[in-house]
Amino acid sequence: MADGIGKHPPAGGRICVLGAGFMGCVIATLYAHHGYEVVLCDSEPSMLDSYRDRARPIAATLAGDPAAAEAIVARVRGEAALPEAVAGVFLVHEAVQEVLETKQAVFAELDRLCPPEVVLATNTSSFLISDISARVTHRERVLGIHYITPAHIIPVIELIHGEATPPELVEWGRAFVRSIDHVGVACPERPGFLINKIQFAMLTEVYRLMDEGLATRDDIDAAVRLSIGPRLALWGPLLTEDLIVSKKTALAVTDSLWRQTGDESYAGRKVLRDLVDEGHLGAVTGQGWYTFDAPAGQVVEERDRQLRTLLDWLRDADPVGHLNVR
Repeated sequence: MADGIGKHPPAGGRICVLGAGFMGCVIATLYAHHGYEVVLCDSEPSMLDSYRDRARPIAATLAGDPAAAEAIVARVRGEAALPEAVAGVFLVHEAVQEVLETKQAVFAELDRLCPPEVVLATNTSSFLISDISARVTHRERVLGIHYITPAHIIPVIELIHGEATPPELVEWGRAFVRSIDHVGVACPERPGFLINKIQFAMLTEVYRLMDEGLATRDDIDAAVRLSIGPRLALWGPLLTEDLIVSKKTALAVTDSLWRQTGDESYAGRKVLRDLVDEGHLGAVTGQGWYTFDAPAGQVVEERDRQLRTLLDWLRDADPVGHLNVR
């Protein structure tokens, strides 16, 4: 990692958010809420002029009080000139339009303007870090910090590392996102990164079901919302598997789907077969993807309590009904 970056971001330090569009507006407001000095840069004066109006609803959600929300928005300073915007910053977070050539040009200019100890981050949702930083001399200070919409609500941030990104910068990224009460999940650069690879694996299958007329819109959403969704929200996919099924059964199901469909994506992976061979079948044996310190019966009781609580809330809150959709 470049000398001078340090292990932790400076509390209350200055950040430049480059690009005042939808994501830049949210990111700048979030950083200001957590006490950072924020300079919002955009070459279009109208984007800077409209920032406060667009940011107030975001700040209101974060602060819960009109006066506090106004104070958050007031902590963001607009600046059209890039050299002035990056002066004295420890981080530049790019959120310009999703065009590779534009991002490459921006990062080349940032590399020229900013000392090597300034971290250069991108909020790209599709491009590889190595491609974005192709014209950057100090590529070791480039990191993907990718927010998930709505960024001020969803607590997870993807920390995308390229071939030149040192592990120390990834850990710096984790420390930074902790400072804004978010959780960093690290993943190497690859199409879809981590979250889109997971969610579009499911959505691709959902599109197929709809395209082939195998299930209705309402049945698909109900199936996910009332079975898969609550368990994933509580525990994630791997801990859920540990809690609900033996690895032997999981492997048998994947192999059966593979034989029936011929789709290689269903073939049981080596990592799953290894767990079965080692006898690590999940909560039932005390170890699977995770290690369980409590007896299986106690784990099951707590699992059921958590799931029942969430399902009762979903029934009583009726979130779908409150959206007024049909």
